[in-house]
Amino acid sequence: MCEEIADMRRKIQRVNKKKIIFMDEVAVKLNEGQNYTLVLPGEVEYVTVTDTTSYSKRYDMIALCNGERVLPPVIYTPKDRLGLNVKGITKKMLEQAVDSILAQAVAGIDDYPLFLVIDKACIHQQDLLVQVFHDRGCQDVKQVLFMPTQAAKRMSPLDNALFHTWKNNVRKHAPLTEDNVVNIMSDEWNKIKSTQIRSQYRKCRLMRYQNVYDDCPAPHSHHH
Repeated sequence: MCEEIADMRRKIQRVNKKKIIFMDEVAVKLNEGQNYTLVLPGEVEYVTVTDTTSYSKRYDMIALCNGERVLPPVIYTPKDRLGLNVKGITKKMLEQAVDSILAQAVAGIDDYPLFLVIDKACIHQQDLLVQVFHDRGCQDVKQVLFMPTQAAKRMSPLDNALFHTWKNNVRKHAPLTEDNVVNIMSDEWNKIKSTQIRSQYRKCRLMRYQNVYDDCPAPHSHHH
């Protein structure tokens, strides 16, 4: 895996980070809240949520970012999934998201060529994604690059920390309700700063001249 990750990092390092777009899916449940709270002595320690069950309603978000900014997200509610009779985001829903919002958002970068980086989830199909972007008039997307299996935590700014930061900020608005959760998710995502993104690109060893083996879990045995 280290060699596969290193090869992918070398490709990305040679490209302007404005042209590298990461895409992934993430979810929030209504029972989520901060896992800590500050209280005065003698007060009850608790965090308010609207649903404490393990079957709490889930809201799925498709998110993208390049090396400079996040792009507008697409959020699917439980009602959306019920209408489509699905349990999670499907290939068709991803295609609809690209067609309705994401292609236009990516086209706004206006810097050919653009490279879309994704994991190997079953809903991510290389030729189909490129075709959907092109059909929607976004010809700037030249190629879809797949990260090595189970490599997202080491080389995706989204999985590395941006999703974690975003979700913590969403939890601060607890209690989350059906009326406010979509707006909170979208607003907090759009507040992600360019400095935060660049920091995560650097943490993922995607910046030019960074050591592509720097986070190898076993450098001595791998002889990097």
